[in-house]
Amino acid sequence: MKHDPYVYPDGEWMQKRAGSFTSSQIGCLFTEPRTKAAKEAGELSETAKSYIMQKVSELLTGTVRNTFRTPEMEWGLIQEPYAIELLQDKYKGLTYYGAENPKFFQYSDFSGGSPDAVSYEDKLVFEIKCPNPTTHIEYLLCENDIKSMNKDYWYQIQMNIACVAHELDINPMELKGVFVSYCPLMIEPKLRLAIYDVPADEEFQNNFPNVISKAENYLRTIIDKFNL
Repeated sequence: MKHDPYVYPDGEWMQKRAGSFTSSQIGCLFTEPRTKAAKEAGELSETAKSYIMQKVSELLTGTVRNTFRTPEMEWGLIQEPYAIELLQDKYKGLTYYGAENPKFFQYSDFSGGSPDAVSYEDKLVFEIKCPNPTTHIEYLLCENDIKSMNKDYWYQIQMNIACVAHELDINPMELKGVFVSYCPLMIEPKLRLAIYDVPADEEFQNNFPNVISKAENYLRTIIDKFNL
């Protein structure tokens, strides 16, 4: 079967994400330049510039890269609602934003995040993963150190906290992230969920507006070269 490498975004959620810096890749904008001089000059890293150029291309073409669903991705999409059912027993008033109900929390003109679920009553922002059994066991053993276990997921949660806080017009430090790993293959039911609190990180939340502003200014500078 032939797949087009670039496609036009389908649906409101995908259209809002196109051309926007999103929580799943926000770590790219936090990478530092390799040289000391570049750091002191406040320059963007090559990783950050590459990510920004990807967003420029989405804005100029109206297309996004076609991410083909792997068996692992399909597994996650199927299992996530079952994880939500278990979480709803523990967290009352949980609003699920997966499956057919995704929500893009706009942070700025060119950025936003899509948490898997939010508990508005308890001020919790959820990120749910359904990994293979080996990785899930590693999460069971990670002792709440999500940042060391997977920094990209930590960044993702921190940005989603910022985006939800922006929509609610509250200080992001009032919110807390919750990381969830779910694996239904575990024989012992109590081992099927690994749940860890991820507090809002003050340093990240203070730096985040500046990081986004810097990236958006660079993006606009490129767009302006085409007199659009």
